[in-house]
Amino acid sequence: MQNVFSYADFQQKMEGNDHVALLIHNPENESSRCAFRSIAEAMHLSQMISVFIADVSQVRDIHSVYGITSEPSLLLFAKGKLVNTVNGCHESDYFKAVINHGLLEKK
Repeated sequence: MQNVFSYADFQQKMEGNDHVALLIHNPENESSRCAFRSIAEAMHLSQMISVFIADVSQVRDIHSVYGITSEPSLLLFAKGKLVNTVNGCHESDYFKAVINHGLLEKK
């Protein structure tokens, strides 16, 4: 997982990746820490996606671009287009299923 520091930084890092996930989170919030742990485990199980992280205390411009009003939020992109948003913390199996069935099949 790699940190992004602005919308422009995310756009640049996303280039060349067909499947991308972006976790918008607040590391001070237990739900965000839970989502981070679950997503890290799910990503370990699914190596087919690049994962980026935006800390709300450092990144202020991504929220408005994608209409995000709460964290944690996991945004899933296929070929640069937002295809799904998952809010809150879930078990790693849930995140893996969302990624495998909701993103990777949209090739």
